Amino acid sequence: MLRRITVIVALVVMTPSLEGHTDAPPRRDWRIEALVSDAASLPPEFSADTLIRIAGSGRVTDRRWKRELLDEAFMHAYGAVAQYRRTGPRVPLESRQFAEIEAEDTPLARVALQSRAAQLMASVAPARARELFEWIDLNLAPARCEEVLVPAVDEYYTTASLIARTTFNGDRGEALRFLEYYLWRAHLPVEFPAVALAVGRFRANQTEAQQLEGFIESLMNGATIDPRSFSSATIDIIGRVADLQYADKQKGLPNWYLMDALRTYLVKTLAGPRCSDSPTESVTPSTYNMALRLLHAEKFVDAIDDTKIRPKQILAGAPIDYFWQTAESRRLFQAWMALRGSDSKLTPERVRRTDEWRDKALGFLVDVDRWTGRSESSERDFFYEKATLYANIIGLMPPSSARRRGLDLFADFLRHQDTDRSKRTLWFVFVNRMLEFSRGDGRQDVLEVMESSGHPVLAVYAQLERLLPQGTRQASSAAGPATN
Repeated sequence: MLRRITVIVALVVMTPSLEGHTDAPPRRDWRIEALVSDAASLPPEFSADTLIRIAGSGRVTDRRWKRELLDEAFMHAYGAVAQYRRTGPRVPLESRQFAEIEAEDTPLARVALQSRAAQLMASVAPARARELFEWIDLNLAPARCEEVLVPAVDEYYTTASLIARTTFNGDRGEALRFLEYYLWRAHLPVEFPAVALAVGRFRANQTEAQQLEGFIESLMNGATIDPRSFSSATIDIIGRVADLQYADKQKGLPNWYLMDALRTYLVKTLAGPRCSDSPTESVTPSTYNMALRLLHAEKFVDAIDDTKIRPKQILAGAPIDYFWQTAESRRLFQAWMALRGSDSKLTPERVRRTDEWRDKALGFLVDVDRWTGRSESSERDFFYEKATLYANIIGLMPPSSARRRGLDLFADFLRHQDTDRSKRTLWFVFVNRMLEFSRGDGRQDVLEVMESSGHPVLAVYAQLERLLPQGTRQASSAAGPATN
């Protein structure tokens, strides 16, 4: 009897239950598992970015694993250096301000990373997505006229809209309350275009749209005075609010409430302080008036008369600081331009394939490699200038042993320059440049150089590009920008 019981118990243990068999997770790709393991040891923003890209790919079909990856990515993002993305207007390519915009307009900022994780989580675990989103701390600071950078958090508000629309099982009342609760955070002009877009994507019915119109008016009435932010966003504000007004009219709303509220906001803000270098305030009234005409609303809403608006105060604008000002940096930049050719007459590929041009390019690489930058105004400036020269010359070179030499030097430079945590997003600008090279001719060379560089971030992103490539591969072009 005892033997019989033992055999029955053994069979029960060894035979998987129907439920266990049904719920068995799909087999995991060992290459993706290895990449996840490597990503866990990277600095937090790189780890979070990698895990989010893996979780969002078709290579992870196990929903439980996808949730684990997104949870881990969200938590890693708390350690990101940049708290939120910042962007700015068009500035000269050869300026420090352009470099800062490149560095700060980054997907590696905490808010951007956490918003991406919560957005993907919505399709895996809706309740968990709402919970994660509630943990995102926005806490935006107003911009300053002395700087070109302004906050950019569109992904936060569009994620709020997606979560509201998709995770409440059809309970529109709760969804609308959720959306309004988190849109209430908006107080800077640069947030208003994203708010209008989020409201539009919520796909409100007529009753909801009417409520949201009053909500948006309240946001505008309570807006923080921020001249730099307003300068950056005003044209987008007009466009997005006009789009929303058009959509509401299509739903049958009888009035022009949004355009009226927008007019009040614009007139009030135009009469406040302005940045002296801002070009947008002068065209804001005409842009708004054009939107009224396109909506056929000019008979119902007053146009803005710019002759009656005077700014309260003119504030000093942002200076533009130029690179390539020292003798050595200027000499190297001019040497690069000689290899590239002028904008009107770029050096053709047939010339760049000759031994003569290739020898000159190799000599240029040696000069760049030896450049110490002792005369540059800061280590950050020197890094950007030298990395730019490497990236520019490699972008010109057709696949060859000479180009491979350039890639080796560039990777070695990046490996030794990743020592300043505050410079991390600027450093990653050039990691991305290397990845862009891998999407053109000579892909294998680029990925091999990155993988063998001895730097974990370069190696992991090369592996990520192999397994989960982004974008369409394009041929290298000699016509790239002259300074970046």
